Amino acid sequence: MARLSVIVPVYNVEDYIDRCLESLVCQSLSDIEILCVNDGSTDESPAHLRKWVDRDERIRVVSKPNGGLSSARNTGIAKASAKYVCFVDSDDRLYANACEDIVGMMDESNADILTFGATCVPGEAVTSWLYDVLSPRNITYNSFDPDILFKESSRPFAWRMACRTDFLRKNDIHFDEKVRFGEDQVFCFAVYPRASKTRFSSRKLYEYLAARPGSLMDRMNADVYTKMLEHVNIVDHIFSDWSELGILDRYSEQMMRWAIDFCLYELIRVPQDKFLEVTDKLGAVLRSYIPLGDASRVEDKVDRAYLKNLLQPGDANLYRRKCSAIGFYERRFLKRFVYRWALTDWYLK
Repeated sequence: MARLSVIVPVYNVEDYIDRCLESLVCQSLSDIEILCVNDGSTDESPAHLRKWVDRDERIRVVSKPNGGLSSARNTGIAKASAKYVCFVDSDDRLYANACEDIVGMMDESNADILTFGATCVPGEAVTSWLYDVLSPRNITYNSFDPDILFKESSRPFAWRMACRTDFLRKNDIHFDEKVRFGEDQVFCFAVYPRASKTRFSSRKLYEYLAARPGSLMDRMNADVYTKMLEHVNIVDHIFSDWSELGILDRYSEQMMRWAIDFCLYELIRVPQDKFLEVTDKLGAVLRSYIPLGDASRVEDKVDRAYLKNLLQPGDANLYRRKCSAIGFYERRFLKRFVYRWALTDWYLK
């Protein structure tokens, strides 16, 4: 039986799938299962997969109607036969020792989740944020701690983690197929709180191809309005799951601050004629989970002001004026380095 199932969703990647699979069949650990889920590709991807099946018996292809990335990954999880699973996007690659290192660290730690590092290509696509996200430190958590999500380099990419297959199945953890963009973020917020043990490793095992032309990420970045609606959808799904899990109240301050940071940059960029619509939607989602008085629990004054404006129905115009009065990066600078500044009183009025 294979020790690791590598799940590869495949959809119209005829120009990339060969380089991805080449990196998998050349792994230093040979005892792996490569599950390619053809998600209704309309290009030559299926033909490429057939050639690889003939070349290497470890490759299994599952074909299904197009259902999106989450659906393809869920199919892979259901079909996986190994003790551990990991995910590789079909335009990315694993380094030669990746599978061996993953299995070794999972066996050694007996963790439910292993999160490892990655490099990004091309080099000019690497922002300081992305570099930090892809560079976790070496640490192990023996129970859930909110620091896993809010202080460690744990999200938003599911391809940076390996999980015990029985852990996912026992807890009925899957990718939310109602989320078409940002499904990795939702998965991260679902999987970490349910893990008994989580290990982070600084080893760089994955090569991430950023901003591939024509990718879903590339298309969504060009449509700020649609991307913002998806952000609202993501917040709703995550808050709902944490509420059902019974931990939302316990970590409400961290979650409120995360929701603000997650949405603010896109919200400021939304076209003016769409701003009221998306602000109302975001405010409605937050109000359904967070009482207005809870905003006072947020220590950061700027975050508290933004949250109060969102939680009060009908204040979208005021919120836009306050958001637009200071740019995203300037706000970040002021929050980090300046605590007594002239605009504070104006924000809190």
